[in-house]
Amino acid sequence: MTDDPSGDTRPDEPHQDELRRKIDALVTRLPASLVYSLLSEIEGMDSEPADRVQLVRQYVIEYLNRQRTNRARRLFTNLFEAFLIDDDVLYHAGVVIPGMLQRVDVGALWEAMSRDAFPLLAVEAQEMLDEMARGDVIDRVLRSPVAMVMKERMRVAAVRHLDTVLTNKKAVDELLAGLSRNRPRRTRLMSGFLEKTPAIDIGTLRLMHLILANAEGAVKPVADRLEDFPASCADEAEANRMADRLLDATDQLRDRCGDDLANLLPLSVVTTKRNYAVAALYIRQSGVDPGRGDAVTAALTGHFIGVTRALTAALSVVLKLNDRVPGSAIRPSAKEKARLEALVQRLDQLVHAATSSGLMEDRRSEPAFRNAWTQAAKIIGSRVTTVALERSAQAAAARRQPVIDHADIVWLNRLLWRWQAMSREFGFETYDLVKWRETLLEEMRANVEKAMKFEETDPLDERMEHLLRVNALAGVFGQRVSGWIPTFSQNMTRLLSHRLERGGTLGTDEQAIIDDLVATARTEVGKSRYWKSNELMDLIELSERTRQVG
Repeated sequence: MTDDPSGDTRPDEPHQDELRRKIDALVTRLPASLVYSLLSEIEGMDSEPADRVQLVRQYVIEYLNRQRTNRARRLFTNLFEAFLIDDDVLYHAGVVIPGMLQRVDVGALWEAMSRDAFPLLAVEAQEMLDEMARGDVIDRVLRSPVAMVMKERMRVAAVRHLDTVLTNKKAVDELLAGLSRNRPRRTRLMSGFLEKTPAIDIGTLRLMHLILANAEGAVKPVADRLEDFPASCADEAEANRMADRLLDATDQLRDRCGDDLANLLPLSVVTTKRNYAVAALYIRQSGVDPGRGDAVTAALTGHFIGVTRALTAALSVVLKLNDRVPGSAIRPSAKEKARLEALVQRLDQLVHAATSSGLMEDRRSEPAFRNAWTQAAKIIGSRVTTVALERSAQAAAARRQPVIDHADIVWLNRLLWRWQAMSREFGFETYDLVKWRETLLEEMRANVEKAMKFEETDPLDERMEHLLRVNALAGVFGQRVSGWIPTFSQNMTRLLSHRLERGGTLGTDEQAIIDDLVATARTEVGKSRYWKSNELMDLIELSERTRQVG
């Protein structure tokens, strides 16, 4: 410790640097929520020396604020927070999606407003927030009375500017062009699968203006009601209850706030919450003519189109369909797999929603769904299945060692068969994937026959590992390799006897194969009263002894 001439006692500089390094190392390893908990604990400490507690608190605050430098923009965009989404999937739709308010688009609005509507106020707000953030986390600063006053001044200035712009078509076109130029730059960071970003439409600009104009009034009850709706429902009964609640809440808001703001609630249930089940029941119960449609039906349709197109775009990029070298391995990353699985899961929800909403029952609304599905099915049913079949054949033929992408091939086959199940449920099943499955299983059967042909000197454990790899590929379609192995195969009895005599715990798949073959052997032995195969009898007895020991 050193004595400061002013009488203030602080740790010396080397100790401060060491303490900062320790705090940085600690908070870097913690989730953001725990960092806030840590800060609360620090602020409640009484036993530690006050100067050290203040230093630790300051370092944690600096860490939390380090990545949040554009504080004035964040204060402005908080006006839209209840309705904002980060969903690049919807950009793939290529159609206007009512109620869609992307965070990147509101960020673009901030850039336009801070340049044209309140440039001096934007600078003033940034400087003020920077100063306040020196002593507190930015989340608290943005909720302070001073920040609230600044936010209201920005809101009023933005509304005044947009009121003027919306009366002039040329000014509207210029603003939309400027906002649209911002999209490709920002969405490039969000998605590697989006080829072209659509322009911002006038409806999105009007929605921004509507929220800004009513942010301190009628928008608040809409945001409050939106909090009552979950992102998903546990069962159909809950979905029905939520749909009834949505109908009642929308009617009440319509009487209180008008049609535009009232419609924002069901639109936000679709786009912000993504609760497609509730939205679908709302559409059916609200009595909307599916042929004429309304904003909510357009939003649900847009989500469906966007997700189907995003799925095929992602598959094209992940599998390199446009520049793939035949025979090359497929190596999707864990992140890419998770994204594709999430898209399939989301599409499954939309399939149910499109059906339960009644939109598939009307010949005027049904074609939009059919066309989107058909376009995706063309890519999946021809190009993606071709890759899967080629890789599956190579994986099944790999006798000594598994191919490098064996697990990825199994994953891709499972994804494709899930698509087939959705197609069947949706009523759009085609023969392409049925034929593909038959061809693939025939390839697996042929490789099982080859796998069961081995010499006396061949390592039996290696043969079983090969069979298990083929079994994993066939198992995606509910087929086990045991169905392709003849009962009286001497190599089969040799292989199974070796694995049973080896001892140890067998894997689930291997045990299932052995159980199948032993059960078939019992059936064959039971067919003859006078003649019994010694090899099969020995195998059955060995299996029984092994189970007793186990």
